[in-house]
Amino acid sequence: MMQTVVAEDRKATTSDELLSLKLWLQLMKCAKSIEADVGGRLRRSYGQSMSRFDVLSQLERLDDEWVAIGELARLVMAASGNITALLDRMEGEGLIERRASPSDRRSFQVRMTDTGSRLFAKMAADHAGWIDAALVDMPDAEKQRLVDLLVVVRRRFEVVGNSPSDGRII
Repeated sequence: MMQTVVAEDRKATTSDELLSLKLWLQLMKCAKSIEADVGGRLRRSYGQSMSRFDVLSQLERLDDEWVAIGELARLVMAASGNITALLDRMEGEGLIERRASPSDRRSFQVRMTDTGSRLFAKMAADHAGWIDAALVDMPDAEKQRLVDLLVVVRRRFEVVGNSPSDGRII
């Protein structure tokens, strides 16, 4: 049963909306906490940021193929702000290489170097260990249930985010 509750700002809010907001807040807190922990470990262990790890992760999935910078920017999860500056620094460190697109000289493509691949392999192994250690006490069935629920949440936001505006702010 949906009941109306008066929020602190004195605007009427339904109990369903408040529960959805609590869920959103917990998701944001989890993401921030995980990113701070893993990002800190990557910085301390490898001198790399989450954004760099994300870039290398996406390039690893492409298996030595060249990818347009715009496509890479779309694929990365971490907010990278200025992907070009990030890639400039990574190229300077020999982690990636860049070339003009053979089909469009106005755009550029990147791929991971052997140096980047070796670094990513070490980081990915440690990353998997850190995540597993943090969740070691959670039973596998609970992990799977949480994965399933989070997929539902993500898909709902993808659907709402791709639909015409109905006046709601998402």
